[in-house]
Amino acid sequence: MIKFLFFLFFLFNNAYSQTLTGKVTDSLDNPLESANVIAKPLQQNASIKFAIADNKGRYKLELEKDVRYEIRVSYIGFVEETFIYEPNSEIKTYDFKLKPTGIDLKEVIINHKYEPIVIKKDTLVYDVKAFTTGNERKLKDQLEKLPGVEVDKDGGVTVQGKRVTKFLVENKSFFGGGTKLGVENIPADAVDKVEVIDNFNEVGFLKQVSDSEDLAMNIKLKEDKKKFVFGDVEAGAGNDSYHLLHAALFYYSPKTNLSFIGDINNIGKQTFTFQDLMRFQGGVSSFISGRKSLTNLYSFTSENKDVVENKSQFAALNFSHELSTKLDVSGFALFSKLFTATQNETALEYLQTETLETRTQNGNNRSLLGLGNVKLDYTPNKDEKWYYNAQYQSSANDAFSLLNSVSLNNQNTFETLREADNSSVKQYTEWHKSISKNHTTTLVVNHAYENNVPQNQWLTNQPFLAGLIPLEEDENYQIAQLKKVKSNSVDALFKHYWILNNFNHIYTNVGNNFGTTALQTSERQFLSNGTINDFAENGFGNDIDYRLNDAFVGIEYKFKIGKWTNKPGIYGHWYQLKTKQFEQDVMHSTFLLQPQFNSEYEFNQSESLRFNYRLVNQFPEASQLAERFTLQSYNSVFRGNALLNNERYHSAMLNYSKMSMYRGLMVNAFANWNKKVRTLRNTVELDGINQFTMPILTDNPETNFRVGGSVSKKIYRFNLRLNTSLSWFDYIQEVNGIETANSRNNQNIGVELRTAHKSWPFVKVGFTKGFNTFSGITSSKFETNQFSAEIDHEIIKNISFKADYEAFTNLNFTNPNTFFEIANASVTYQKKNSPFGFEFMVSNLLNNQTINQNSFSDFLISEQTTFILPRIFQFVVRYKL
Repeated sequence: MIKFLFFLFFLFNNAYSQTLTGKVTDSLDNPLESANVIAKPLQQNASIKFAIADNKGRYKLELEKDVRYEIRVSYIGFVEETFIYEPNSEIKTYDFKLKPTGIDLKEVIINHKYEPIVIKKDTLVYDVKAFTTGNERKLKDQLEKLPGVEVDKDGGVTVQGKRVTKFLVENKSFFGGGTKLGVENIPADAVDKVEVIDNFNEVGFLKQVSDSEDLAMNIKLKEDKKKFVFGDVEAGAGNDSYHLLHAALFYYSPKTNLSFIGDINNIGKQTFTFQDLMRFQGGVSSFISGRKSLTNLYSFTSENKDVVENKSQFAALNFSHELSTKLDVSGFALFSKLFTATQNETALEYLQTETLETRTQNGNNRSLLGLGNVKLDYTPNKDEKWYYNAQYQSSANDAFSLLNSVSLNNQNTFETLREADNSSVKQYTEWHKSISKNHTTTLVVNHAYENNVPQNQWLTNQPFLAGLIPLEEDENYQIAQLKKVKSNSVDALFKHYWILNNFNHIYTNVGNNFGTTALQTSERQFLSNGTINDFAENGFGNDIDYRLNDAFVGIEYKFKIGKWTNKPGIYGHWYQLKTKQFEQDVMHSTFLLQPQFNSEYEFNQSESLRFNYRLVNQFPEASQLAERFTLQSYNSVFRGNALLNNERYHSAMLNYSKMSMYRGLMVNAFANWNKKVRTLRNTVELDGINQFTMPILTDNPETNFRVGGSVSKKIYRFNLRLNTSLSWFDYIQEVNGIETANSRNNQNIGVELRTAHKSWPFVKVGFTKGFNTFSGITSSKFETNQFSAEIDHEIIKNISFKADYEAFTNLNFTNPNTFFEIANASVTYQKKNSPFGFEFMVSNLLNNQTINQNSFSDFLISEQTTFILPRIFQFVVRYKL
């Protein structure tokens, strides 16, 4: 079979194309890496071909037969050379030897008629028209056709295996820098070029000294889209009152940019991802890390199609304006209103007690979110930069669930009501100054305030958590819980960059992180006779004031030896942790050294190896130190531990990347290793399905090791991609007073084949095999098979067909196997020059009712069945501005 496939590839290749290879060198035979090789057809109905020379100067062109080409080679600082390639030529190799221009310029501008890809030191520029057909609707459709670019179903973008963390349009941050809103809303016909910038830094003069891990994608618009409104509006209606209204409107001018995205739907369309929301709710300087938000906003971005009902309203506005040549203002605002209804059935096995539980749960959730952010960018001169950013956020969550739990001879039905009102204010100021050629300074001050008031109620007609909560006998049981959490933090950092010479830098850091949390909890039982049973008399109810101060000083030495760059560093941290609970103070003070080491070896411009290591100390949060009981759920009680101290772990990461246009090969690989030598882990006591947990600090080691990567190879007009992700996690868990060595192993290996020719239909098929094992008190194992396929094709002029299919199989070795499949399809009619477009689409084409998932934790194995939205037909009318 494999031999037959290779025979077909060979047959196609010889029937429709011919290959020209060679080298690009200078007059001394030194290879010119990243030289552009452009083959322009000298007749109609043929496409331009291109190649980028690799680190050895090699190039490869796949040329069409019976076509005459003008091949042009260019490289900065050298004179262009051209070569006429005759149709069906016998020439198979041709070397280009470029002559220097003899002009030494600091900046050279080269005007080519065509450059499909330009590769610089850390920038990759795609000319999208080289890879697209013109039938694409959104930026996402274009990105999926660019070599080395992947777009996942949540709108996340990776380039050569590295995830895009900053998203820009015309060099301006787009909706906080998240990718989803951009890739799914920017019209394809507005995009001219896509720039990918590694080691991105907003401050230009910091780029040579600040080792940023950010990968930015900057969208360059066509000239005719920069001075007027563009975008599209669409409306759809379908069966059973399903509907969709969506607008994406943009205005770009030299001084003012505006973007609006609005969406109303009840079809489970996910407007933005949890990662984007985390960016929206950030409001924290990128120089400050380690602050955790107390607000849980996951309900706004959960997979909204895994529900039985969904109603969503969303609006977002992004703006930027140049107030003067020195001052810019930018920001965004968003509003979200979401209602979801869920239905789940779960089978659980508690490993220690060998208890089985079956849960049936129905629930709904109503969520409101409002958020506003404004940023001032002040540049008094080319050597100084100021930023001020302020953000306000408010959210409200109301949830109701009806849970039926059956275990042994017990059957309980619980009604759970949850309400949470949350608000936060976050702001930061940054100052950056280039004092001289060799000295640069950064000062950052960050402030954040959060106020969260979650309330929970449990209602049932049966007693529960016997022996763990002090229930009084009653006809019906109503338990109310109130939490109040206020947190404040102020962080300051002063950083100085000293460039000794081109090969040696010294960076000094001085800073202080100060945070406080006031946490109060209370649980009470409301009796039928009107009296109240306050659990505080039985060890419940917390009132803790928490303060953690981290004063630190550090030095980093960056040096370069040939192609090898290293940056060892050492930080001294003076931690002071103080807690006050019921008039009892606990104070802990310690000085800790935390080394780190970063290293990169650059084989050439398209191949590198990176290594990062650091020693981390992490202190417990206020909830972990609260020493009285807290009711967590209908079968779980938690108690903190006031005597906890910091946990310590080693973290190391190794990354390898290689891109060879000559071989059509892209390789990305990683290995992550984390080892905890002092560990915070919850001990668990089980009684049937009831759980009591408490954190303890131990010297038991925990090791987490992950390796993975992908290899992509272009074979004729196809791209073949292999990817894998392997993880091993070993730790010790205490359950019912018994310590057990546990191991969780997960391996996923996948293969994907897609077409890679702009005139062919876009077809992608993939298969992923997963292996999941757990060993501890008992052993568990299951496997997964996932098959996926996509097609996007203009079947006849102006009519496009798009479909995707996914089949998922759980192979469980103790229970029956489960299988589900999901398919979606659409047909679009759009004339090239018409503003109107029409689409008929079907989601959940096979009308699958449920999806199934298997998982395991420290002490239980679960199999969950989730009910989902039914088949939905929709007719959509679209108008393009």
